[in-house]
Amino acid sequence: MRIGERARPARGFVYIALLIGLAVIGIGLSATSEVWTQSRQREKEEELLFVGNQIRQAISRYYLQSPPSARRFPMTLDELVEDLRTPDKPARFLRKLYADPMTNTPQWGEVRLANGQLVGVYSPSSEKPFKVFGFALRDKTFLDKDRYSDWVFRSALPAANPVLAAGAGYTAPGAAPLATPGNVPRPNNTPPPPGVVQPLPRRR
Repeated sequence: MRIGERARPARGFVYIALLIGLAVIGIGLSATSEVWTQSRQREKEEELLFVGNQIRQAISRYYLQSPPSARRFPMTLDELVEDLRTPDKPARFLRKLYADPMTNTPQWGEVRLANGQLVGVYSPSSEKPFKVFGFALRDKTFLDKDRYSDWVFRSALPAANPVLAAGAGYTAPGAAPLATPGNVPRPNNTPPPPGVVQPLPRRR
């Protein structure tokens, strides 16, 4: 048998082994890439929680440091970085304007009251979070949310949520109380709406 005839099968086995080796390396790289991607995503989640809460706290501090007779929330995020309501002594509630870690842009979704005051922010990202439990108490509403845009960093002050505040008997300074079934004015002799108990007249 010639030498060349023995070399051909050997080269074939080497070629097959090389293909198998490349396939194994490809699978390993793919798994490594997936692990890195998930790790990076979790880092961005933690950054979002930090940044979002920084903005949330800044919004509350802005309101609390307003003059008692004219308390309000900021109209823009810029006011949190430089509050010029007192020109001779500007205040800072945020060190800088943070970018949204999930989109890597400065564009945040905004939560506003009917009068335009800014009371919260959220990421516009529709991606599904990895983190669905184990949140701090301040972030308990993020439990089992389907999108990052559901992580709403809203000021915890009652004035930032007048609907809930009205239910607790609180009215924000300068705001009209919300109409509820028990306090809506009714014409004379009009029966009360369903579910509302009409008080009995006092005996004289």
